[in-house]
Amino acid sequence: MKPIFLELRHLKTLLALKETGSVSLAAKRVYLTQSALSHQLKLLEDQYGLPLFERKTQPLHFTPAGERLIQLANEILPKVVEAERDLARVKQGEAGELRIAVECHTCFDWLMPAMDSLRQNWPLVELDIVSGFHTDPVGLLLTHRADWAVVSEIEETAGIIHKPLFSYEMVGLCAKDHPLATKEIWEPEDFIDQTLITYPVPDDMLDLLRKVLHPRGINPTRRTSELTIAIIQLVASKRGIAALPFWAAKPYLDRGYLVSRKITKQGLYSNLYAAIRAIDANVAFVDDFYQTVKSQSFSTLPALSVLE
Repeated sequence: MKPIFLELRHLKTLLALKETGSVSLAAKRVYLTQSALSHQLKLLEDQYGLPLFERKTQPLHFTPAGERLIQLANEILPKVVEAERDLARVKQGEAGELRIAVECHTCFDWLMPAMDSLRQNWPLVELDIVSGFHTDPVGLLLTHRADWAVVSEIEETAGIIHKPLFSYEMVGLCAKDHPLATKEIWEPEDFIDQTLITYPVPDDMLDLLRKVLHPRGINPTRRTSELTIAIIQLVASKRGIAALPFWAAKPYLDRGYLVSRKITKQGLYSNLYAAIRAIDANVAFVDDFYQTVKSQSFSTLPALSVLE
């Protein structure tokens, strides 16, 4: 038998490939160029003399050899993470507090799996969500009313660092029999005579208005609701149209409640970042929560892009 060639980086690469179904997306996930990732995979296949996946399928289809290594990755990588977490506990202790603030109403659902993971892995860390809607979550960090915030823009602030989470597409939503349902791409002018249903937030926090409509002098009639499901119901009832993250709307799209359309030919994309105090950057459970949020988001939410 040949000497052991397999490394943790190989398993991470294969798992990223499995979860994204694409060489290009997997390369971004593990911070490699596409050519470097392809070279790494080719070396693996040469080492074992077996193909690991079929390259002409979409999404990629793994061979039995590839699936065996994916099985190994699923067994080994969580144990490595747990061992590193144990070492951090030994070094820094297990107790603490993590209060989370968000500036967008759609954040809570996708954060729940990561929060549940934190409760299990750090049982002595007091976890809480800062209630209410916050237009200035960074201000909560500075005044020590929150410890971890989700923001959509980076505003350079002394004592605060930002870490990328992911990028995602905002899509237009309308009822299946709405006149705009016949258009595959919505341009700014399509919003002029519409009622736009949004969250009750300032206009500069809504990317559709800030990036697409206001630069063209368009300010449609507005109706607001605090709950995503309420916005979905209003749209399905033809009370207006909306723009939401594709990942937030997908469960309702899959059920056929409404339809989604691309906003402008280039698409409308938004970003999310984690903001923390610089003095907390090396706190083990704070960093563990960031890594967990990021990895679980990519494994559970559809159509995310890596944010540099």
